[in-house]
Amino acid sequence: MHKLLIVFICISAIYLTSCSSSKKYFEKGMYDSAVQKAVKKIRKKQDHAKSIEILEKAYPLANEKNIDRINFLKKEGKPDVWDEVYKNYSLLKDRQNLVKTVLPLNLNGRTITFQTVDYDNEIIAAKKNAAEYFYVHAQKLLETNDKIKIREAYYEFKKVKNLYPDYKDVDPMIDKAKQLGLSWVFVYTENNTIIKLPPDFMDNLINVDLPKYNSEWVQYTNQNIYSNIDYKIKMNLTIIDISPEKIKEDVTLDKKEIEDGWDYYLDSKGNVMKDSLGNDIKKPKYKTITCKVTKSMMTKAAHIEGKLEYIQASTGQVIKTVPVAADNFFNHIWAVAIGDIDALSPENKKYLGIKPIPFPPDINMILDAGNNLKGVINKALNDNKYFLK
Repeated sequence: MHKLLIVFICISAIYLTSCSSSKKYFEKGMYDSAVQKAVKKIRKKQDHAKSIEILEKAYPLANEKNIDRINFLKKEGKPDVWDEVYKNYSLLKDRQNLVKTVLPLNLNGRTITFQTVDYDNEIIAAKKNAAEYFYVHAQKLLETNDKIKIREAYYEFKKVKNLYPDYKDVDPMIDKAKQLGLSWVFVYTENNTIIKLPPDFMDNLINVDLPKYNSEWVQYTNQNIYSNIDYKIKMNLTIIDISPEKIKEDVTLDKKEIEDGWDYYLDSKGNVMKDSLGNDIKKPKYKTITCKVTKSMMTKAAHIEGKLEYIQASTGQVIKTVPVAADNFFNHIWAVAIGDIDALSPENKKYLGIKPIPFPPDINMILDAGNNLKGVINKALNDNKYFLK
């Protein structure tokens, strides 16, 4: 019984919340939402009095709101109002069709219905005027040399297509606006160090997935084949430094105590002590073993750095600079032991048997540092991909 009471209370709460929501919308002046909520409730319960009352009040007020806005826009006489006029007429028609689904209604013995209005001619006229305005205005924007305005033209041609998919030559105009509105970014490299590098070294630095940095209006390329480049990003390599080749020796003496046979426990008279079974009592003997280990450490490093320079192509002005740098380290360790190797620590023992090797050539160090720099460049390009518009 208790559970049934809880269920009843929950259902009642949901019911009250549902019917009161349309009233709340109405009280806030959100008449269209009040209409939608009321119709939804009436569909479930045709004689729901509170929802019918709200619908009777809210429907004409919602329509009045749209009509007042339409009349104001027409009186204002601006050429760019027709899309809003079209949307308001469409709202009137959609709302009328929605309310028709629950008419006629009965409330306290009264039959409630609403006059049907034909909005089609007004919708068609406003739609045509809106499409014509967007098309003509977009053409004017397209004639400018301003990429921002050309992009606006693109969006206005798209609005035309949404209104009429086959309107005049809207598809070619959309494509034209798209191409003219794009900003092209040419990414290239320049070696300003004193070191002569292999021909493909610099190209490899920017051999990254440039299209992943593209946005709707910005396109990256490492091919200097476009005549309408808007921005350049120069990877200006300025420093390459190779450290001296070093070998450092570290000599240590490892010690360890190990068992070395046994001895006997003696009593005060010097006799060997016996246990309860008569056996001699023994104790282990220890000795210290040592091993001298000479550990050799080979080190060499390459450092490479530069900066990404963002350049306005039309003026040659650097508009942003991003420092980039990377290192490559060569480390090789081996050890030679003299003495008892059992005395060695695990850390020293692991280097036994390793042989010395030649130092890598400078160019190899530079190439590996370049590969590391490539990752840094990749991250820098990604972090700054929204800088260019």
